[in-house]
Amino acid sequence: MFPSPAERTFRDSMMWRAIAALPFLGLLAWGIYDHSDTQRFDPVLWSFVAVAGLVCVYAFVWAGTRRITFHSEGLSYKSLMSDVDLAWNDIAETRFSQQQVNWGAHFGLFGALVSAAASRGNGQMIRRLEINGQRRIVLNSNIKDVEDAMQLVFQKVNPRIREQSERMLTSGGTVAFGNVSLSAQGVIWKSKQPIPYNSIAKCRLEGPNLKIKWEGKWLNDISVNAKKAPNVFVLLDIIEQRRPALATMTAAAMAGSSANRYL
Repeated sequence: MFPSPAERTFRDSMMWRAIAALPFLGLLAWGIYDHSDTQRFDPVLWSFVAVAGLVCVYAFVWAGTRRITFHSEGLSYKSLMSDVDLAWNDIAETRFSQQQVNWGAHFGLFGALVSAAASRGNGQMIRRLEINGQRRIVLNSNIKDVEDAMQLVFQKVNPRIREQSERMLTSGGTVAFGNVSLSAQGVIWKSKQPIPYNSIAKCRLEGPNLKIKWEGKWLNDISVNAKKAPNVFVLLDIIEQRRPALATMTAAAMAGSSANRYL
């Protein structure tokens, strides 16, 4: 536990409480109707009602105790099962992922109700951020205002990681972001030849994937799940700074604007 007071606290959204409550309420209504119709308690039906009620209570207690707090020293995660502290300087990498999900199409009315309870106008985009250091903390769409929490993490962590990466590039080294690497010559995919920065026509997240395309080509030269490229927004910011066509965006890139565009 960090000694300083929490600067910001994020708690669980209504998703899991809604997922647990809707079946319980449905079974409870069915049990009440069955009792009023038959004037007796069906032991099988009411055992299901009891189990669903216990699950519902557990979900509410679990969600109510789960919280993430931001401190000047670092990030804390607390739940019924774990208590994790990560100092900002101990965070080695972040892994971001996102996926568009249509709950209504997959689960009908139930899915639409869950989506309405969980979403915050984000187009039903499911986002997840792994924060890795000596231990791991995961932020996902079950956290209320999770995009704001992710932004705070990037503001604290990305400048340091970017400074280290820029120093390596300046000294003539190569910086690896999973299978994507940066060198002074350009962007390297695995062991292929570099794509020069001034020849990059596209470099952005599209759905779950990071996509980079050489100017004049039809297909993407690189298409990889964003989660497999650690510190993906640092990667995007460095590329944007080095692309001549985006020279006017250098100041914005230094401020971590790539994360702002996706959250």
